[in-house]
Amino acid sequence: MPGLNGIDLASGTKVLLLWAGSQMSANMQNVASTILEKVKGGEGRIQLEHIDRLLLSAHPNSHFDVVVSGLVNPLETKHTTEILGELCRVLKSSGTLYMQELALTSTEPQSNVRTKDQLVSQLKLSGFIDICEPSEVSLNDEEKTELKQRPEFSEAVALYRVTGKKPAYEVGSSSQLRLPFKPKAPVSTKVDSNVAKVWSLNSTDLMDDDVDLVDEDELLDENDLKKPDPASLKVECGPTKKKACKDCTCGLAEELESGKKSEAPAPVKTSACGNCYLGDAFRCGSCPYLGMPAFKAGEKITLSSRQLNADA
Repeated sequence: MPGLNGIDLASGTKVLLLWAGSQMSANMQNVASTILEKVKGGEGRIQLEHIDRLLLSAHPNSHFDVVVSGLVNPLETKHTTEILGELCRVLKSSGTLYMQELALTSTEPQSNVRTKDQLVSQLKLSGFIDICEPSEVSLNDEEKTELKQRPEFSEAVALYRVTGKKPAYEVGSSSQLRLPFKPKAPVSTKVDSNVAKVWSLNSTDLMDDDVDLVDEDELLDENDLKKPDPASLKVECGPTKKKACKDCTCGLAEELESGKKSEAPAPVKTSACGNCYLGDAFRCGSCPYLGMPAFKAGEKITLSSRQLNADA
């Protein structure tokens, strides 16, 4: 098992140590004791947590200075998107994450194993910065034997260590932006005296001989003073029968309306029985309107010459 080389642990540091697997490894006690020896003093302490129980632990925000994951049982450790997001939450600002995970040495991922480049991308998406290039960590003989016995891992798999930091700001914090804008020149509010004089007139200006006033009688010529003929104002509606517009303003609508009122109503023609207009059911046997549809009373009906001839 690789040691703690390259992991910066100072006195007074709060460390979260994650482990995986069905049971705690025999080396867990040695790793925990070594970390505790380095961080003891002040608020220094170590917290052991199973990686599958991390989301249920409800650790406070920004609580740990360092998180170490995958150092124990690295073949069983899998850092999902939820796990990495939770680690970023529990880390303090500028806290450091040290993680180890199996990854492919090639660029083509398999169904259940990511490449080392995908590990870096996943850390970036989870909010970590200053991510170092993944470095390969050697496995001991026991881990190599176990790796060969697991068919889900190919020979192109290696153990990599990746380090990332949490940003120096908290999630949801705000800061004022300092934009390098140059100060604007003050706008002058002084009014030019010459501009004000343009809009000011007095009686002495109107009596000046140099001022030429326009004669209002010269604005109109003889054609403007002629009274137009009312007939010429009417709009020509074309060769067909004149019809007033919807919004008639030339007087055609009133003219047509008065013409309708002046027309005498058509006289109501009466027949011998007086029921010719009702239809054949009400007409006499010799009625000339037999066979014709009913019509309105007083409506002018034209009979053909055949209908006027008596039946033989």
